[in-house]
Amino acid sequence: MGVCGLVAMRLAAGGAGAARVEADLAAARAAAEGGIWAAAHRLALQPAGARPPRAAFTLALGRAEVAVEMADEEGRIDVNAAPEGLLADLFRTSGLPAPEAMVLAARVVEWREPASLRRRAEDAGMGAAPQGPAFRGTGELAAVPGMPRALPAVLGGAVTVHTGRAQPAAEAAPPAVMAALALSRDAIPVQATQSAGLRTPSTGRGTAPGRRAVWRIEARAVSGAVEARAAAVMEIAPGNGMPGRVLEWRPSGL
Repeated sequence: MGVCGLVAMRLAAGGAGAARVEADLAAARAAAEGGIWAAAHRLALQPAGARPPRAAFTLALGRAEVAVEMADEEGRIDVNAAPEGLLADLFRTSGLPAPEAMVLAARVVEWREPASLRRRAEDAGMGAAPQGPAFRGTGELAAVPGMPRALPAVLGGAVTVHTGRAQPAAEAAPPAVMAALALSRDAIPVQATQSAGLRTPSTGRGTAPGRRAVWRIEARAVSGAVEARAAAVMEIAPGNGMPGRVLEWRPSGL
């Protein structure tokens, strides 16, 4: 076989390899999003009171293997509703010195006040302030004056805009939130309890149990050598054949 023939064979092999990767990528992305909906339907089949604060499962969708994790969103700190002291404690446990944390928490609270919303709307030439919460996504924390550039990303696993709760549900709280609650002056030390083989934290004073209605669902799918991820926040309220309402959706990506 001549040089031209070898080149043609290698190009063909390379093209076939690229096609396989593209097929695996499409399969992984579809499976990751399918995992989100599978989790939502599982939750919808359970009464709210029977849903655990966290759960995980795996499933196969087509040729992809999918790992899904679900958590009650009320375990996170809502930046539209949390009191100034809790925000300061969260900022401290995220690495800010106490004085800076207190100043930044005060700025966050001021940022979400109606007067501040009206002033920003006027400055932007919008007239009336838009209706709804001050923060429509946690990424908007970056707009608060004095917010360290890296802090919103650090806080990403601990904050939300979807619950409206002043205090998070301790039994569903991720580690960063538990650390902030432990600093809170009003919190009782949270002790772990053993129930039905699951180790879950008991609820401290001032942290009412979660309602198990709003859920953060994350899925990771692997097809061949390709991995894709997707995430969503959903209000689980079955109706018209749907498991609930999508509040936030992060499309599948690598």
